[in-house]
Amino acid sequence: MNWICIGVAALAALCLYLASPHQTLWRAALRRQAFLRWLSVPLLAGSVASAVDAYGFWCGVCITLSGCMTMLVALPYVDAWYRKGGRHAR
Repeated sequence: MNWICIGVAALAALCLYLASPHQTLWRAALRRQAFLRWLSVPLLAGSVASAVDAYGFWCGVCITLSGCMTMLVALPYVDAWYRKGGRHAR
C-alpha cells in the first residue's frame, strides 16, 4: 500500500511539473496546463486518503508529501538530462 500511495503522489507531481511553462519533457502538455493542474489535486487527495486509511492521518500525509516532493525535486534533473546540454533558463 505504501508504494501505491507514493506512486500516485509521484503521478500528481508529474502532472504539476508538466503544467509548468518551463518544462521540456512533453511540449504537448503545455496546451493542457489547466487540466493537468486540476488533475493533480484529486491524485494528491486520493494518495492521502489511501495512505491515511492504512497508516493514520499524519503518517499518511507525510508519505504522500515525501513521494510528491521527491518527484518535484527529481523531475527538473530528468528534464535537464533529457536535453543534454541545451540552453539553460536564466
